[in-house]
Amino acid sequence: MPLKKRTTVAAAAAAAAAAVPLSEADANSGSATNNTTTEPAEKPAPKSRKRKSDAVDGAAEAAEAPAPKKQSTKAEKDPLPDLSGIHLDGDEDMSVSIYDTCDTARTKIRAILKKDGVTKAAFLRALVRAAYPSGSTHKIAYNSLSDFMKKKGPTSGNTSSVFYAAYVFFEKLRIVTKKPKGKTRLEMELLWPDGFDTRAQMASYIVPTYATLTMDQYGKVHCY
Repeated sequence: MPLKKRTTVAAAAAAAAAAVPLSEADANSGSATNNTTTEPAEKPAPKSRKRKSDAVDGAAEAAEAPAPKKQSTKAEKDPLPDLSGIHLDGDEDMSVSIYDTCDTARTKIRAILKKDGVTKAAFLRALVRAAYPSGSTHKIAYNSLSDFMKKKGPTSGNTSSVFYAAYVFFEKLRIVTKKPKGKTRLEMELLWPDGFDTRAQMASYIVPTYATLTMDQYGKVHCY
């Protein structure tokens, strides 16, 4: 009888050991064999992904933005000189005596407008500075210059403000550049001692029916 009791106790112990869960047994086994635990390595932070639409929008804005303008380091030089400091008799009341014909004035104007950088606007401003009283705000209109340049003949356009101002400008320019008077200029002084007429239009004359009128290159009328 005692032998049977021992056998029963041993069988109960074996059954209890078999009832322990497998996971618990593995855990106990792992803790028994290795007491050092290894933590997993940190994963790198995920890279931020820019949406394709954002990149396209950014490129479009950069393309649309105008490039900054470069600031000029120095003021642009006026292509024509300021002749307001030169004085001519009659400057005070704009009654300077003229010794050029209208055709001569037109020839000089065409020549100066062909120079680099000289525009019609710059030329008209230079005329005002040269021929009008100091501080004048007067402006010569473009159409006045255009109308004068379309005319032909020694006296055609003699009452134009462009004719008077152009003569004063070129006469002061001649003085500044120290150029001598030309042959035509000296002849004009002899033929027009009081200066070329700029007040009356020299287009109508009363002559006998049998007479013939001619006008020379100096604007003088001859009757035959």
